Order: sequence, then C-alpha cells, then structure tokens
Amino acid sequence: MTIYTDGTHLIGDSLEELHEFAQGVGLRREWFQDHLRHPHYDLTTLRMTRKVVKAGAELVSPKNLMKIYRR
Repeated sequence: MTIYTDGTHLIGDSLEELHEFAQGVGLRREWFQDHLRHPHYDLTTLRMTRKVVKAGAELVSPKNLMKIYRR
C-alpha cells in the first residue's frame, strides 16, 4: 500500500487503501473529494499533513503527485 501527499492532498494507489489510511489518521469519509477527476482527501492543516507523513504517507512534490494520478 502506498499513500502519497503533496502537503495539501492525500491520494493512494487504490481507493480502498486510501480510505483505510484516511480513517486510520482521523479523516472522515464525507471529506473525500470524489466529484473531481482526481479523487483525494484535502489536508487543511499543517498538523494533519505532519500526522499523515508520520503515519507513513510519502511526501512528494505537487508535480510528482500529478504524475502519480496519471498512472
């Protein structure tokens, strides 16, 4: 399982993995952004960004996050 963040968005290799990870760090399912072309959770605070990285999310640049979306 790989979860990625650019510090603002949280994505995963699969939606199932993403939701499982998000739940584990305290993000609510209703915060999931599925109406967009790139499904993700928004990270709205620096505290949450630090929490997801500490929990194992890979910190990548916004440019690399877009490359991952396109895979």
